[in-house]
Amino acid sequence: MTRRNVFRVIVYLATALASWALLSVGTQSTTPNLQPGAVAQQDYTAQTSADVRNQAAYEEAMTRARENVEPVTERQNEAGSAATQNAADFFSDVADAVVDESEVTTTDPVSPSLTVGPEPTVTTAPETTRTETTTTDGAADGAAARDGGEGDSPEDQLAVDARNQNQPQQQQEQQEQQGQQEPEGATISGSVYLDLDDNGRFTTDLGSGDVEDVVAEFVPILATDADGKEYRTTTVADGGFMLEDVTPGETIIRVSGSAVPDGFTVSGGPEFRISCASGATCDLDPIALAPALLPPNDAVALLSQTSSSIQESSLEVLVQIASDDVRRMAVGGESQLQQVQNAVIGRLDEEFRGGILQDEIDDAIAELAANPPTALIDGEFNTAVNDAAGDVVAAYLVPNMTVNEAETEELRDIAAEAVSPEEYTTRYQANEIIVRQGQTITQQMAQAVTETGDILQRNQVRGGLFAVIAVLVATLGFYLSRWRPDFWSRSRMVALLGLLIVLMAASIRLTSALAPQASGYILPAVAFGFLTAILFDSRIGVLMAIAMGILTAAGTRDPGIVVYGVLATLIPIGFVSAVSTRNSIRSAVVYASLASGGVAAATSWFFHSAPPEPIYMTVAVDAAWATGISVLVTLVGFSLIQYLEGAFDVTTTMGLLDLTDRNHEALQLLQEKAFGTFNHSLMVGTLADAAARSIDANPLLARAMAYYHDLGKTEQPIYFIENQFGITNPHDELSPRESAAVVRSHVTDGVRLARKYGIPSEVVDGILSHHGDAIMRYFYEEAREEEGEEVDPIDFRHAGHKPRTEETAILMLADSVEASCRAVFQDEEPAPHAIEKLITRIVDEKVNDGQLSEAPLTMAQMTTIKRAFLDALVGHYHQRIQYPNFPG
Repeated sequence: MTRRNVFRVIVYLATALASWALLSVGTQSTTPNLQPGAVAQQDYTAQTSADVRNQAAYEEAMTRARENVEPVTERQNEAGSAATQNAADFFSDVADAVVDESEVTTTDPVSPSLTVGPEPTVTTAPETTRTETTTTDGAADGAAARDGGEGDSPEDQLAVDARNQNQPQQQQEQQEQQGQQEPEGATISGSVYLDLDDNGRFTTDLGSGDVEDVVAEFVPILATDADGKEYRTTTVADGGFMLEDVTPGETIIRVSGSAVPDGFTVSGGPEFRISCASGATCDLDPIALAPALLPPNDAVALLSQTSSSIQESSLEVLVQIASDDVRRMAVGGESQLQQVQNAVIGRLDEEFRGGILQDEIDDAIAELAANPPTALIDGEFNTAVNDAAGDVVAAYLVPNMTVNEAETEELRDIAAEAVSPEEYTTRYQANEIIVRQGQTITQQMAQAVTETGDILQRNQVRGGLFAVIAVLVATLGFYLSRWRPDFWSRSRMVALLGLLIVLMAASIRLTSALAPQASGYILPAVAFGFLTAILFDSRIGVLMAIAMGILTAAGTRDPGIVVYGVLATLIPIGFVSAVSTRNSIRSAVVYASLASGGVAAATSWFFHSAPPEPIYMTVAVDAAWATGISVLVTLVGFSLIQYLEGAFDVTTTMGLLDLTDRNHEALQLLQEKAFGTFNHSLMVGTLADAAARSIDANPLLARAMAYYHDLGKTEQPIYFIENQFGITNPHDELSPRESAAVVRSHVTDGVRLARKYGIPSEVVDGILSHHGDAIMRYFYEEAREEEGEEVDPIDFRHAGHKPRTEETAILMLADSVEASCRAVFQDEEPAPHAIEKLITRIVDEKVNDGQLSEAPLTMAQMTTIKRAFLDALVGHYHQRIQYPNFPG
């Protein structure tokens, strides 16, 4: 067996086995599909002995074993601590958010402690307090007076008292010396209170509905009279204060900022002015310390920016508690917001101690909604407060435990593997009755009927499938070997055909798998029709359509899809046979896809339209699937053609269109280095194209061969007459044998360059056969004159072989005719009868020399070719009008 035959056998086996393997995936047997719970209509027996496992029960047992394994967890204490701290920070933010910091009175140098007393019992002027007076003479004295508040050392305080006691005596001595009488001092009285209801008046009448205000005792009062003297006193138990012996005129009164409670401001302050005459007693309006609170809505909006996960209603509750705390703590009460915070932190600690996984967060939040933490406000239960506390806990509740998935899964696998399959397995012997007629079918029985008969049935189905595919591939090979020996002799082409059959089987298997979700008409039959017709020819395209029908029948067992597959594969063949441009290729794709949609509509209407679906809906959907998939997959297939051309050395219409493009790099080389040869090749291409069309040969292939047949002349262009412009013929300096060697080399050089530029073998065959094995008559006769009659003609034959196809025979004739016409009609008139006579002589010479003995041309075709040459050349050498006085 030759190597080529061995290769064909390998291709045959590979194609059959690969197609069988693809179509066998998911093959169904004819074993009855019994439904558990149904009543058996007959006795079912085991066809083969087999151990049948109750798979459903076994898998359920393994699932239970896995579920019973507790997950392995790891505690993340940092997460809980961080969440608790964040919750505490949130409550600090709430306390800060209710206070309007821009209104709060800041601290001044005097910082005595503030003591809040009870409501005064007398509403008349408060009792007199001792007033300390300090002059402003000298920087040191002024500083001492300003620093005389609480916090001074005992020695400093004694010094200040002594200086104050000596001041009246010193002043009296100065007045006596000056002879002046000092005016009598004035007395100023006032009071300070906490305006808890922020209404601008001291309210103690609980019946009015307002919050009860409270007097403020031991509040430092600072005053400066008209002479710049400074006075300091404090309020007494009823909140009152008195300044005596004040210099008459305007006096400025102010309250020490350090005495103002947190969150409060001096209402109308911080300074108060009063004018008092000599010897008069003046009453200053009560000074109110009012809460500096933001409007609740503003505080809620501020908190929402940083605590978006907490509901607005909860923020409103907490803001109200914090606002009440500002008043409550100013009178010595306890913070109720702190009570809420304690409840929240306590609940968070409780949750984190128990541990929370990520998937437990939702359950924990739901539990908080049903059972929130309890926070008593003023000792009373408040549902809204508790709900708000629960909302805060939910906002800061985070998982503080993670599951170690690897260890947990390992333990679950161990538990599942520990389930014994033998406990769920039953042994059935051949011919043993599994279920009797009238008996209710269980899951175990249904599975046993399937498994004891399925192996045998599947083997039978798969065996039959392989037989069908083997016969199909063998039949195709027999046909090709008998009726297409030219194709059968090309191993790469045979391998490519086998590859397409395997891809076809894969597409049928994929269609069968996707049909329930889409449609059986997603079968890309049109794409295979295009690929086969372009890569091979129309006759092999018909064979591919037959193969498509057989494989579709084996893979889907759907007669409608079988009919569609055959017809849709045949459709593109007619379009591809007329393709000569890229635009026609694109048009062919559109028309063939639309036609496939029509075929799908017809077959769907006949085979697949049935109630309850409306006929038009079923037909329209199937037609749409067929058309869309045909366009899409065909375009994808075209993108693969270029790779298949190179891998399998195939000449396609698309490849020939690229080769006949004047921008091809090999033609650019020919034009650049051998311009005369380039023009000769273009003219030969015109003649070859016309002749090929006249006998229904491949005009694109003939033209491509013509363009590249003299590519080898680019190596030594000046040795060929068409490239000798204004120079002597270099052959005059060579012997006949040397000249013959140069001319012969243009064939071998052309083959080498064609391989370099990736030109297909079919086109290269034109280079090898365009001269056949003819003798270079001129140099042969010249050698005989020089060397005698014993010259061997083989030394003067062209390198190559005789034409074996219609296109190569046309190329040989076109090349000789064009060269002869160019030489003869340089001096003679190219009259039609002269051109015809020359064509006939050239063709007869080739026939008589036996150069066309291997070409499949008939005498009728030869006559048609000569007529096509004549028409083309007459058009080329057409007569031109002679213009008077015009050169030439």
